[in-house]
Amino acid sequence: MNKYNFSPGPATLDNSVLEIVNQNILEYENEGFSILEISHRSDIFENILENTKKNLKDLLNIPSNYKILFLQGGATFHNTFLAHNINLKKSTSNLVTGTWGKKTYEDFVKIRDSKEIFLKSSDISEFIKDPSLAVNQKTDYLHITSNETIEGIQLRNFDQIENDLIVDSSSDIGSYKFDWNNVAYIYAGAQKNLGIPGVTISIIREDFIEQNENPTYLNLSKLIDKDSLLNTPPTFSIYVLKLVTDWMLNAGGVEYFEKQSQDHSTNVYSMLSKYSDHVSLPVEEYARSKMNVVFNFKNEQIEKLFLEESLENNIIGIKGHRSVGGIRISLYNSIDKSAVEYLLKFMSSFFEKL
Repeated sequence: MNKYNFSPGPATLDNSVLEIVNQNILEYENEGFSILEISHRSDIFENILENTKKNLKDLLNIPSNYKILFLQGGATFHNTFLAHNINLKKSTSNLVTGTWGKKTYEDFVKIRDSKEIFLKSSDISEFIKDPSLAVNQKTDYLHITSNETIEGIQLRNFDQIENDLIVDSSSDIGSYKFDWNNVAYIYAGAQKNLGIPGVTISIIREDFIEQNENPTYLNLSKLIDKDSLLNTPPTFSIYVLKLVTDWMLNAGGVEYFEKQSQDHSTNVYSMLSKYSDHVSLPVEEYARSKMNVVFNFKNEQIEKLFLEESLENNIIGIKGHRSVGGIRISLYNSIDKSAVEYLLKFMSSFFEKL
């Protein structure tokens, strides 16, 4: 029985990608070995690496003055990695709109003097409408988390912020277009919108890169010099990233997925608004994530029943994060129209019985 996976990550993959992976696990393109066994020093993997970078450049419209790295350790590793690779003479601030932004700030201040800019939920909508109202900091780099998966808060128009930005885009990369003018460094774990766990995509503006005396794997300039091959990279995760970006480009690129994201999220939020007697939406409309729809039932017993019946109907991964509870429906790029229609049909049937 097919499951409808709305997990916050690792996320579902398109069937066409899974079919290619399945074929190449046993033998990669008639080469006599599995893709799992490929050497990172081989010409075959070098070709995969270069094509993956090309795909990302085409998909995200990355300017020529940016470098691309494929790192390990997840986006969380970057909390330490970035703090070590920003010149201590340069100032940093952290915009905190949720759990992951807070964790980044807490790690930054263990290494460098960084200022926290906390936005209360009541301020977030105004900030998103006009970021300049909330951020008027004389800081060299401002770190933001573009989409908070736990709270369901998204900052999509960060190009309006005047500061140079460091962006954790783990859960919404590839789902909308943005202007690169103020982006110094953007990074994302692949396992939500671009692939599977194991690889973190890092896209770095050249003027951000500085020489330093950091230990080898904490040294950005050395990693760039070695073109992601300073040590053995996560070859299989990079391969799947290539396949996913192939699929996304063939589907119509970011423009296609931006429209899909808008359509999916609008339909789910409209359903919830229709049944507002039973559910509440904790995030103001303008700040609501198009990737992670978060809501609460006003009656805990009904919420428990909703989760039970969703599992009976083969819908998985929608229980809210343990820190906030409630329900969380994740609508990443690989969630297609048929899955959302199935979800909405279930939700409508459930609400009509109440």
